[in-house]
Amino acid sequence: MATKEFGVWQSERSYRFKEEAMYNHAPQNPGIYELVTFDDQQNAKILYAEWTKEKSIYDSLFEHWRGEKQPVVQDLLTKYPNLYFSFVVDSDASTPEDMQDLFYAIVQADKPELVDVTTVKPTGRYTEITYKDKSLL
Repeated sequence: MATKEFGVWQSERSYRFKEEAMYNHAPQNPGIYELVTFDDQQNAKILYAEWTKEKSIYDSLFEHWRGEKQPVVQDLLTKYPNLYFSFVVDSDASTPEDMQDLFYAIVQADKPELVDVTTVKPTGRYTEITYKDKSLL
């Protein structure tokens, strides 16, 4: 088995988790998104990550917003008033298996506070999986 590095292009910024921002910026397709907060020095802290397969990122974010999906946004806003969302705009992951491995790499690197990282599994095709944010290049 070999190692694999995926290239990803992140959203140009993190968007404040507000209804208007979801309407204007949340993708209407499945993919990977994160819920993020920032401390006083603007250091990001990843709270939650998900790979949506059957529904769009837009629909999934609205489920959090309406309280239909954990973590519920209103609960998060109580603890983290600076709540944002970001997402992978594009990547070189071309198959569902690639997406599974990419999501695994993102979760292992970012260690979202509200995700049990041991439950996110790779496909087993590679001994090591990483990703590189190409949008910074």
